[in-house]
Amino acid sequence: MRLLVQGVHKRFGPVQALAGVSLELRAGEVLGLLGPNGAGKTTLVKVILGLLLPEEGEVYLEEEGRRRRPQGHEFGVLLEGSRNLYLNLPLLANALYFGGIRGLSPKEVRPRFLHWLERFGLKERLHAPLASLSRGMQQKAALALALALRPRFLLLDEPTLGLDPVSRGELEAILLSLKGEGIGILLTSHDLATVERVSDRVAFLQGGRLLREGPTRALLREWAGEGYLLRLAEPVAEALAEALGPGWLAEGKDRLVFLGEWAALKEALPRVPVEVLEVSRGEPSLETVFLRLFGREAPKEPSP
Repeated sequence: MRLLVQGVHKRFGPVQALAGVSLELRAGEVLGLLGPNGAGKTTLVKVILGLLLPEEGEVYLEEEGRRRRPQGHEFGVLLEGSRNLYLNLPLLANALYFGGIRGLSPKEVRPRFLHWLERFGLKERLHAPLASLSRGMQQKAALALALALRPRFLLLDEPTLGLDPVSRGELEAILLSLKGEGIGILLTSHDLATVERVSDRVAFLQGGRLLREGPTRALLREWAGEGYLLRLAEPVAEALAEALGPGWLAEGKDRLVFLGEWAALKEALPRVPVEVLEVSRGEPSLETVFLRLFGREAPKEPSP
């Protein structure tokens, strides 16, 4: 089965939010949808869900050569922020309500929901109002419900928002497990490290247009080119990248990335005004590619 987005256009007054976007998400893969703020990522997710109607273009599901419009129950959804569940209702009441909308009985929903709450360490909060949970716990509860409804595709908008590092690692393991079970996952996030670890393919949006999409590892090699990682003795990477100019990017507080050949790096090293502890060659990260495509304003990781 494939989810197909073909030639989608969406405008809000004078703003062209999406301009002819076409994407494909196959069952059993993770597609990372990336871009700066305002690129059109959330708008695209809402078009896929039918929450927004495009002026042009179509969204289909294709199975065994036949195309049809997707049904809402085939998607599990996690939207950014606290817009997923009712804040004043207990978790179980939320699950039974949304399960009922999908045509599922309490006997079907409750054990599935309990299973995922236990995986996320929230089983004891089954009867607690959503508002009593921290932001990270609310994210987990919403994802638990999305999974309890057994979707064919998951659409996740900033799913790591508010998660601590341990919970983030658990989420990554769950996404990889779900992929192995044949669920297609569309992941929009500014947590580029997570996207890099779990995605099979990535697509870059800018100004509502698709810049490029393809296998994650192949695009990393192609777009970042030859690169070297410098580990510094002082946490001044961002200031140095700015001062050293084109070809230099900060990756963390004490690491510099040089995009270029080894001969050029040897010539440039004397201009680095702090001690360089280590130089290594390796595949540049997704953050490096993002910086190269969209400028020095790297997306910030969500705070736990």
